[in-house]
Amino acid sequence: MKHVILGNGPAGVIAAETIRKYSPMAEILMIGSEDGPPYSRMAIPYLLMGHIQESGTYLRKDQHHFSKLNITQLNAKVKSVDCKAKQLIFEGQSNKPIAFDKLLIATGSVPVRPPIPGIDLPGVHSCWTLDDARAIAQLAKPGSRVLQMGAGFIGCIILEALASRKVELTVVEMGNRMVPRMMTEVAGGMIKQWVQSKGVQVFTDTRVQEITHPGSALNVSLSNGKILEVDLVISATGV
Repeated sequence: MKHVILGNGPAGVIAAETIRKYSPMAEILMIGSEDGPPYSRMAIPYLLMGHIQESGTYLRKDQHHFSKLNITQLNAKVKSVDCKAKQLIFEGQSNKPIAFDKLLIATGSVPVRPPIPGIDLPGVHSCWTLDDARAIAQLAKPGSRVLQMGAGFIGCIILEALASRKVELTVVEMGNRMVPRMMTEVAGGMIKQWVQSKGVQVFTDTRVQEITHPGSALNVSLSNGKILEVDLVISATGV
């Protein structure tokens, strides 16, 4: 029996380990779309804070963990699934189709890309992958001007990581308070006041309307009429 798991995040890893526990002789292939070992996205803010190294984000610390369990890993991007032939078709020509008996799709979520002109410009990043973290770390130096879109729960963790890097930080939230899905208006207002007391500029009831790159910096136009010049834009608007 050949089990193929599409996705090597926490769900995919636990699935592979559980299959091996109950099927000692099964063939198991786990496919991830990024280079490197399986890691936790939730650890990225702590990487940016400097509390951990990249290896601290890895889901399993023993580099031989999966080989010991006879779980094969492949870094590739799947283009399509042929259900009748029970095959995975890959992007590019580097990987031939792979057959499976059982397929588990554990690809998780993807970050929202708001329909904002300029959202794909260089210097605009989600805080989602290790590649994102590396790019953010290069740009979020002390004194750098950073604008973050979104002040939800995860956004506030990212906010803390950015603030720890001693950047000039502005947060834009379209809701009328911070953490609007989890906090009441009073509680969200208290969080906003506390964050502002730490030197972070916060605009609620505000949207980013456009991002342009006229020169060395990014210009961000807000719905409140302000135009901010920044070095880095973080999109933390949900999944």
